[in-house]
Amino acid sequence: MLMLFGCLTFLFLGAAALTLWADSVAQVTEGRELRKRPSALRDIPQFINLTITETGIAAITTDDLRSFNWQLSTFSHDTINLTRHGEQVPYFVADDGQTMFFLAEAITNTITAPAVYRLSLGEGLAMAQKEVAATGRGSNKATFRQVWEENSTFLAETSGSDPWYGRLLLAPNTWNFPLSNIRPSGGRGRLTISVWSSTASASNPDHHLRIGLNGRQLEDWVWDGIQHTATTVELPNGVLQPDERNLLSLTIPGDISAAGEAVYVDRIELLYEGILQAGQGQFWFGSSASTIAIQNADADLLLFDVTLRQEPVALTDFTQVGDDILFAGSGVNSRYYALNPDEAIRPSFSNSLITKQVLRQSERGADYIVIYPDDTTFVDVLQPLLTYRANQGLRVTAVPLSQIYAEFGYGQEDAAAIRNFLTYAQANWAAPAPRFVLLAGDASYDIHDHLDGKNSNLLPVQLVQLRHGYATSDTWFSLAEDGLPTLAIGRFPAQTAEQLQIMVAKTLAYEMNGRSHWTNRALFVSDAEPYYDQFSTELAAQLQTNGYEINALQMDQGETIHYDLMGALAKGVGLINYAGEGYVSQWGDGQVFAGDDAGMLANNGHTPIFTTFTCNNGAFAEPETDSLAETLLWVEEGGIVAAIAPTSRILLPSLTPMGDLFYAELLNDEVDTVGEALLNAQTAAATDPALQDAILVVNLLGDPALRLQRP
Repeated sequence: MLMLFGCLTFLFLGAAALTLWADSVAQVTEGRELRKRPSALRDIPQFINLTITETGIAAITTDDLRSFNWQLSTFSHDTINLTRHGEQVPYFVADDGQTMFFLAEAITNTITAPAVYRLSLGEGLAMAQKEVAATGRGSNKATFRQVWEENSTFLAETSGSDPWYGRLLLAPNTWNFPLSNIRPSGGRGRLTISVWSSTASASNPDHHLRIGLNGRQLEDWVWDGIQHTATTVELPNGVLQPDERNLLSLTIPGDISAAGEAVYVDRIELLYEGILQAGQGQFWFGSSASTIAIQNADADLLLFDVTLRQEPVALTDFTQVGDDILFAGSGVNSRYYALNPDEAIRPSFSNSLITKQVLRQSERGADYIVIYPDDTTFVDVLQPLLTYRANQGLRVTAVPLSQIYAEFGYGQEDAAAIRNFLTYAQANWAAPAPRFVLLAGDASYDIHDHLDGKNSNLLPVQLVQLRHGYATSDTWFSLAEDGLPTLAIGRFPAQTAEQLQIMVAKTLAYEMNGRSHWTNRALFVSDAEPYYDQFSTELAAQLQTNGYEINALQMDQGETIHYDLMGALAKGVGLINYAGEGYVSQWGDGQVFAGDDAGMLANNGHTPIFTTFTCNNGAFAEPETDSLAETLLWVEEGGIVAAIAPTSRILLPSLTPMGDLFYAELLNDEVDTVGEALLNAQTAAATDPALQDAILVVNLLGDPALRLQRP
């Protein structure tokens, strides 16, 4: 007992010391250097984060915590607290006190970061316990559940709640899928299959899918249109084989009139009757039996009643009969987990430090907030820009992403934590409220790394579901409850410190060099279609009225347009707008302008602001591809200094009006920065329901406090 008290005293003193010695949040005010101070005690975290990626009973041992300098001899509810999102989570301590068990709930949605539970010092919540000695013969049959989900294809256009799908089935085609890791008894079952049908035609129905199991056809499924849909098939006795391979077959026969039939498999879920048998891994089961028997079970088997997920119960004092364990059931439709101790889920561990200068304090204040990944080279590279903004009179603060996760995400590495932080700062920090937010790091919508792409998710973006599908949005971070954006937000989409340094240097050069002959020129490039040409012509006329020299190019003027475009950019322009068909990394078919052309614009000292309101050249969160805007931003002493561009493809009638609103603000002498010009345009667009998607999709890549250089 004295040893435990001594260990806990050491932990409490260590936690208190952290408030005095932990690294402070990087800040600059009135030109002072960032404060960076090492901490001798930073290895003693106030919290230990437990990341969970699967649902079930999880275990933590005292040995797991020693690497964090939590020197515990045993676990105790009097001294150790377990929480999730700030709410206490009950846990069960083994008899030896060395291991604690709890019900872990994973996040299955692939666009949300993994669930995080937290350990901290303080009084914890004990899991309820119940004695379940058996009173009769037990039933060894129960209901089991198994789910198969591949998540190998991202479909932005889906209307489903999850944009990640698996296998693509093209007609005519058959896909055979083994139902692995199941233990059926030969009884009944229920199979649910969900899909995304990505094609449609004038015929009805558009799709025909035959579902078979072990050579037996179960259903002819027909439906119409592009949609996310599902079907459930009841499995009679004898279809699922207890001791043989169970093979599901999905067949698109191609026997309907619709051409090019295509279906993506989303999820396969099976509920089935099986035999309760231990020693094959942790398992969930449902049973209404009054007495339940589990075969081949050792005396140290762990049982938990999880019928009420928020109030799990540890079941104790069950009955051992030979190689079986019998216990009294909890009633109709009860749910359980059974496992040997070594079959518990093992979370991944990380510390969660909260620095001396916590973000949740009203004394703080800033006009200009920079959020950066936890990479010291990033904050070092940002230093010249932070100092420059502070010398302009802005109250500047730079915040590491881990600090935001720790204080506003309960350790969960989710984009929502950034939004929570910014909402808090606007409402609670010393007035005036923050105006600018710079996100200094690149993002990827593949937050679980399904594609193993080259681009890492260093600083997350929010994936939003719009009327046409999914899109990434930085604007989402600043949306108030009424749907109005409240902050000028921009992003330096840097994967490396070298890329970040280039963007910082070009931002400073653009402002420090001031107006020049090339900043007075504007280049407008349009596709041959009348809609694009009219939009481009009208914008050009506005700029010409406001003193810009206009150069207009049309993509139907032949092969010379590529050379004319490159020549105009090399000569120098202050603004460039593209109106036409585009893709992530190019305009049109790529013959006019693509990311590969960016290298020819290096070292010319000309860095225009690039705008486009007709294509997705600003799709910075692609895991495998660099967008055109990013490529141009990474060009040293050339390319562009900022981009206002959509991150996805949406209907033109909701994009081009946003372009009109933005340019009206860009030409407004009362607007000084590119970020405020976009914010004002978004605010104006909020009054039009047709422009709601455009508010989220059109984002700024660049410094939101970039001062405009007008004629």
